[in-house]
Amino acid sequence: MLTFFVFLGVLSVLVLIHELGHFMAARYFGIRIDEFAFGLPFTKAIFRIRSGETDYSIYPLIFGGFVKLHGEETEVKEDKKRSFWSRGRRQRMIVLMAGVAMNILLALVLFVTLYLVLGIPGSVHNLVTINLIESSSPAAVSGLKPYDRIISVNNQTVINTREFGQMMIKHAGTPTRLIVRRGQTVSLFEGIVEKSTQEITLTVIPRVNPPAGQGALGVGISQYPYVQTSKTGNVFLASIKVTGKWIKRVLEGFRSIGQSLAAGKKPEGVAGPIGIYQLTGLVAGEGILPIIELIAILSVNLAIFNVLPIPALDGGRMFFVFLEWIRRKRVSAELEAKINNWGMVFLLSLIALISLQDVIRIWWR
Repeated sequence: MLTFFVFLGVLSVLVLIHELGHFMAARYFGIRIDEFAFGLPFTKAIFRIRSGETDYSIYPLIFGGFVKLHGEETEVKEDKKRSFWSRGRRQRMIVLMAGVAMNILLALVLFVTLYLVLGIPGSVHNLVTINLIESSSPAAVSGLKPYDRIISVNNQTVINTREFGQMMIKHAGTPTRLIVRRGQTVSLFEGIVEKSTQEITLTVIPRVNPPAGQGALGVGISQYPYVQTSKTGNVFLASIKVTGKWIKRVLEGFRSIGQSLAAGKKPEGVAGPIGIYQLTGLVAGEGILPIIELIAILSVNLAIFNVLPIPALDGGRMFFVFLEWIRRKRVSAELEAKINNWGMVFLLSLIALISLQDVIRIWWR
């Protein structure tokens, strides 16, 4: 149940921020707004309230939202001067780009928030981490705890799990000095951030003849990437850099999808609403900071996806404005509306196909 509410919250933030961009730009230019909606209008609205000349609505199909501008699809006679269609190319382009701009701005703000709390991420180090401790083992007697990170053995830095195991065998039967890091961690996409830690020195005596399957120390270990953070530096510049990095990653992802489709192969790493729901469930249990990072990353994805020149998306509508600038002549409102409608059918079919792939991957793998 927690996953559902977190997913709904994440989706609401992404959609409403995007549509708020269109809404604010249209208001700035004096364009009449007929409806501001959360959800897609394929059924009747489950909630609607009117304020001034604008309806504020919620629809059951929550995977999206829209701002209905007066005269957006067709030329109108009523209140023509305040219609979207009557505006020049510059104003229409700004209104169309405003949603994408708001998603990028949201990502920047969320990354700034993240870095103010955790610090600016720097280098990544793979640390040997204790997963489990056998009862009555040397590890349990010494005071080792799950999630302790092994820093050194007898002042020798530990590089990997294999080396640590060899060190324990080498020092079997003799008091051995371990330095470990212990404290709160936050799991992010780049790695694990140590939020508050302390270094502790422990003495262990590895066993010479341990029980089968337990090893000299009696622990289960793994190696995880830990991100080193710093409270010094410019968080705003750091957030711009990481947003730019995610924009590059998303663009590379779309290019990879295009190359796979062109080669007749099934694209890898594509997730629809169900895949995002599953990812949200994994992140939800980690706390508010990983959720903030997830929203920032998804916001970048939404921005780049919307700018693609696909009919019904902002990028598709921008393409018509750009085409008008090249031809010095508008495509007819009726033709543009038909193309956008077919684009919407294509997008919904694509979402359904990806969702089916997600279902097969999750439940029948």
